[in-house]
Amino acid sequence: MSDHHLTSKRPRADLPTQHTAARSHAVRARALYDGTERVAEARALARRFLTTVQTREAVSLDAREALRLVVSELVTNARTHTSGKYSLTLEHVPGTLTISVWDTSPEIPAAKARDPRRIGGHGLHIVTTLCASFQASRNHGGKRVTATLPLTAAPR
Repeated sequence: MSDHHLTSKRPRADLPTQHTAARSHAVRARALYDGTERVAEARALARRFLTTVQTREAVSLDAREALRLVVSELVTNARTHTSGKYSLTLEHVPGTLTISVWDTSPEIPAAKARDPRRIGGHGLHIVTTLCASFQASRNHGGKRVTATLPLTAAPR
């Protein structure tokens, strides 16, 4: 069972960031999953999130397609490589979408050597190719992977 919410959120004044002005009108969507849901639920959250974002800023077709693919890859990895809860957080600030997945495994993902004959194991290459940045860190008894996607630029 998942818990979804979509919010507009202003940052806390006591947490200044380099992007405080841009983040003042951030839109977030978050879902908590118990591990039994289908990945399609995360893609549906991404679709609803994009609908909200597009009322604020134009989003290129490339960015819309990339968001769905990145969400699918990161959530699939969380389901495949952990046993338990995970969360998906989507955030929009002008010009950028941020996709963040937290799960219960502390193991940091590593890209496998490229092998076009291998079935599977290409997700991290896909994510790092489509996104402007990607990072993973151990966080709260598990790990968080975060990718950022520009709204207008075509994927690299």
